[in-house]
Amino acid sequence: MNVDSMSQSAASRTSGSSLPSGAGPVITRCCRSVKRDEDRRRANTPGRQRGVAIITALLLIALGTITMVAITSRQQFDMQRERNEGIILQARAFGVSGERFAAALLYRDVQDAQRENSDSLDDDWAQTIPPIPIDNASIQGCIVDMQGRFNLNNLVNAEGEAVEFFTGQLTRLLGELNIDQAKAQAIIDWVDEDLNPVIPDGAEDDYYTGLEVGYRAANGAFVSVSELQLVKGFSSAIKEEAEDYELLLPHISALPTVNGPTAVNVNTATPEVLASLSDEIKPLAADLSRWDTGAYEDYPECEDIFDLSADDGPETLVAERDLEPYESTLIFDQEVDSADTGENVAPAGTYDVRSNYFQVRIDVDAEGIKLSQFTLLERNGEGKTRVLYRSRDTL
Repeated sequence: MNVDSMSQSAASRTSGSSLPSGAGPVITRCCRSVKRDEDRRRANTPGRQRGVAIITALLLIALGTITMVAITSRQQFDMQRERNEGIILQARAFGVSGERFAAALLYRDVQDAQRENSDSLDDDWAQTIPPIPIDNASIQGCIVDMQGRFNLNNLVNAEGEAVEFFTGQLTRLLGELNIDQAKAQAIIDWVDEDLNPVIPDGAEDDYYTGLEVGYRAANGAFVSVSELQLVKGFSSAIKEEAEDYELLLPHISALPTVNGPTAVNVNTATPEVLASLSDEIKPLAADLSRWDTGAYEDYPECEDIFDLSADDGPETLVAERDLEPYESTLIFDQEVDSADTGENVAPAGTYDVRSNYFQVRIDVDAEGIKLSQFTLLERNGEGKTRVLYRSRDTL
């Protein structure tokens, strides 16, 4: 067999294999399709990856920007808060400085010993301090004689029992102000030690615990006059009662009675407080008062309280009368007795011409932040003072 015949024989074996007819073109088309898909994937993959990378980068930039803005805002907030705290501390320091200045005035008043060392509206301390600029702040204030008022803590003695004279004085004071006199009973119940309400308008724990927001009666001394708003008949939540509280506020105080009841200073007492001392003094109170304006009604505001100029202050209570301070209670008694009313004079020790308790109000305005500080000072016979309490923005 020659070579050609062998080639033909091999070709015939190959053509006689098991591949079906027409399979060759199908396989070729499939291979071409797979190749096109692979080529397409290879062509598209880098672009898609680039798009994902750009989006990721934008997200990171956005997150970074948000984080930086948050950090910056927090830093600005912290800086502003620290600045405000610094201003508040500065305002408080100014308040304490004003308090010390007031203490110095009260000390000098004793050392000068003018008018037999009596305390009156003619003294240097009884002047409103005008606004004084200090750096970026201003300070002003005044001193108020708290013994020119009725001391709520006089109502009970050392044993916590009601004192007849002072309960009668409070009742007369309420009458002078056209406030329901029955409200005196609830005030007495607030400070006395027993748990039995005064009949018929008193109030003890059974009344106060039954309120929507319940609490108990103090059954002890008033810490400050603002505590009166907790007493039945003087609630700040009821308009009429809040008005009675505001009306009574310029005529009352809450002073310690460790050394016994405090006397009313007739040189600084309001006409209503003088009238409450006794039935004899009542019709004479307007003439006996050393106030020639009703500026005391603006308490606790300082402005114009001690500006006794008729041009700047309210209308005068009584025109063309003697306002010379009483240098002693004897002179006061003589003026009362000259009226010859026939009534009993107030008991000795319930009134005086000297005072030991003064409230200092200091108003500070520091870069838009306003602070009002109230300080109760006790002054001894040598003129030295000590702070009994200090409050800010409230009595």
